Amino acid sequence: MEQLAKAVKPFLEYDLLVEKLTSRGMILRDSLRAQRKLTQIGYYRLSGYWHPALKYKFIQPKEIIKYDEFQTGTTFDSIFDFYLFDKKIRLELLCAIERIEIYLRTIVAHELGRIHPQAHFDKKNFSRFSTSIEKGDRFSEFELWHRKHQQLLEDSREDSIRSHIDNEKPIPIWVACEAWNFGTLSKLYSMLSGANQQMICDRLGIDKRQVLDNWLINLNGIRNRCAHHSRVCNRSNIRTIMTPKNGYFNLIALGSSESNKLYGLVVVIWFLLSKIGPSSDWINRMADLLDDKPEVIGLTFKSMGLPETGFPRKLFPKTIRTEPDIPVFADLIESANNQNLQILDMLREKKHDSEVDHELLKRTVESLLELAMKLEEL
Repeated sequence: MEQLAKAVKPFLEYDLLVEKLTSRGMILRDSLRAQRKLTQIGYYRLSGYWHPALKYKFIQPKEIIKYDEFQTGTTFDSIFDFYLFDKKIRLELLCAIERIEIYLRTIVAHELGRIHPQAHFDKKNFSRFSTSIEKGDRFSEFELWHRKHQQLLEDSREDSIRSHIDNEKPIPIWVACEAWNFGTLSKLYSMLSGANQQMICDRLGIDKRQVLDNWLINLNGIRNRCAHHSRVCNRSNIRTIMTPKNGYFNLIALGSSESNKLYGLVVVIWFLLSKIGPSSDWINRMADLLDDKPEVIGLTFKSMGLPETGFPRKLFPKTIRTEPDIPVFADLIESANNQNLQILDMLREKKHDSEVDHELLKRTVESLLELAMKLEEL
């Protein structure tokens, strides 16, 4: 216990933590604000966001030594902007993954339900590897999954599930799936026989069943990071993204570094969202968000798997920003300007209200209102 106590870092109050940041070279324009943010977020949660801004040097191509000092120009405000930026990305990812999770859960339950209402109990629908017991283990993966599945059913408060349980009726897979989480779904798919996996992939336009297994593992991992409020934007994926032979993926042509970062996940998520809802504008929001990343030392487009110029909008035509077609209203604008000049000349020359051309005033106001409405429609 004495040895353990020597290894533990000393406890520091918030004001001392702020002083520690300053001593390491971080610029704090408002130390009280910095202290307040540390009380809200926590020193070590925020440390993940300033870690890329630490000084470092390369010893070998793949070996880096990091120092306990910040690079010149590192500010607390920029680090906090990084934190808020990452939060916005997490919210967009969660929004997309929610739709994907429900979609995939529905497909899996429907395809297996076609075989039998309780196909998930029949070992014939699963690989021999998942149903066999490895040396030293007490249960097979199949049995462990069913233990977890049963617990989820018992804990569920879904009316459809409670109704079946209360009436002691067998629960078909399309009802039971309402209790699943992403991890349960991912594990079930990984245990299915090759034929059943391919049946589900065919619904999604994926040529290799291992690709979907890879996606489910990555999506489950990023979902868990988002749900636990962990940093996501410049971290490596759980596994390097695999891609099918598909026109969409052939066009984008993910490289190894892109497949291992956030951009690779965005590409996969958009492929799936496009299947679910072709009218979705999620990719527009994500592209705008990524392009507007804060200026933070250590946070680059490359660290998120993106090209150095930002989000590659040419590969995603829906994200290309278009400028309003102002020339369409050129005649209207010129007419309004001419009438304005006439009114100014008239007011300079006339002294009495009776001499003002009220009809000209009325026409000018009407033309300006028309112009305003047209511009508002852009």
